[in-house]
Amino acid sequence: MMSTYQDIELNIKTFIDADFEIDDNGNCYVVSLIYTTDEDDPVESKVELEAVVDSLIEHLDDVGGYQDLFSIAHEFARQAERLRDAASRYEDIRDGISPQQHQVSLYGVDDPDFITDWGPDADE
Repeated sequence: MMSTYQDIELNIKTFIDADFEIDDNGNCYVVSLIYTTDEDDPVESKVELEAVVDSLIEHLDDVGGYQDLFSIAHEFARQAERLRDAASRYEDIRDGISPQQHQVSLYGVDDPDFITDWGPDADE
């Protein structure tokens, strides 16, 4: 008997919640929880971040892909700085340190005592 194959299209409404998780050994994972309208419990997909980056490098390993690698690396660095800033704020809150008001001296201003305040507590 001969088999025939046909492509069909399935429309399934889904919701995906993406997150990061660190295990006890310090390995970082990209975790996706996939919900469908028919199920209350999600299906979980968990991939090591290092494996995602390795796959990305392998996929963009030609001369034409280097610009994408630079762009993605830049975005990772930008997001890493945001995470460090947030972690520092939470650490300060945990330690009971209030947000500090910063002062910046402006050089080249006629009044040597001229100082502007900036930061989370400064009046705008």
